[in-house]
Amino acid sequence: MHNILAIAAVTVAAVVAAQPATAVNRIVNGSFEQAGTTGVGAFNGWSKLNTPDNRPTQDQPASVIRYNSNAAYPISAYGERVVADNAASGSPDAVGGYAAYFVGDHSVNETLYQDVYLSPGNFRVGFNYYLTANGLRNRNNASLAVTILGIPVATTMITGTSLGQRWTNVSGVGQILTAGWYRTALVFNSNGAPSKDVVVDRVFGVRTIDAATVLIGPGLAGVPEPATWSTLIAGFVLVGLGMRRRPPNVLAA
Repeated sequence: MHNILAIAAVTVAAVVAAQPATAVNRIVNGSFEQAGTTGVGAFNGWSKLNTPDNRPTQDQPASVIRYNSNAAYPISAYGERVVADNAASGSPDAVGGYAAYFVGDHSVNETLYQDVYLSPGNFRVGFNYYLTANGLRNRNNASLAVTILGIPVATTMITGTSLGQRWTNVSGVGQILTAGWYRTALVFNSNGAPSKDVVVDRVFGVRTIDAATVLIGPGLAGVPEPATWSTLIAGFVLVGLGMRRRPPNVLAA
C-alpha cells in the first residue's frame, strides 16, 4: 500500500505540469476557502446529507478547519496543528488556509456533495487527504468514499496501520460520455467513539486531453444516492488509499 501511494504521488506530479494554465476547476470551492472562516457552517458551495446532530459530543459534524491552528474543534483538529496541503495536485486552485475535517464518531454516510452539468469529454479528478496523529490513536476505524464528477476515485478504510501526518494526492482520469448532471461527493463513515478521522483539501475536476481510465456512461449519469456509491466504486476504483484521529482524552472540545 505504501508503494501505491508513492506511485500515485509521482504520477500526479508528472501530469500537473501538463495541465493548461487556463484549466477551470468544475468543483465549486474545492479548497474550502470561500467562506473565509471555520466551522460546520463554512462549506460554501457544498450541500450536506446525513449530518451528525452534534449530540452527544462525540457526534460532531464535518467542519472547515484552519491550517496550523492549535485551537479546539471546530476551528482545528482538536488542537493538533495540521500543516498546509503540500502534496502535488492537478487542481488549479491555490492551497489557501482551510480544509475540510471529517471527525464524527457515529457518522453514517455523512456526505458533502455538489452537482454540476457536464458536456462529454475527459476529466482529470482528484483530491488530497491528511490523517491526524491523534485520530490514528483512536481505537475505531473509519472510511472515506470519494466520487468526483460522477467518477469513483477512491474508497478506503482508515485504520491504525494507515500513514499519518502527511498530505497525499489521489487522482485519475475519467471520460464523461453523456451530457448531464454529475455528482461530486465525499462520504464519511465511522464505527464508534472514538473513531479515526480525515482532513480533505483541493478537490478538483478539470478537462484534460489525457487518456481516460474509466468511462462514465448513461447508466452512471445523473445524481446517484449514497446507497449506490458502493456499487459504483466496486465497478472501478482509480486508486486505492491507505488512510489513518485523536486520542480518547481529547474528545471533549
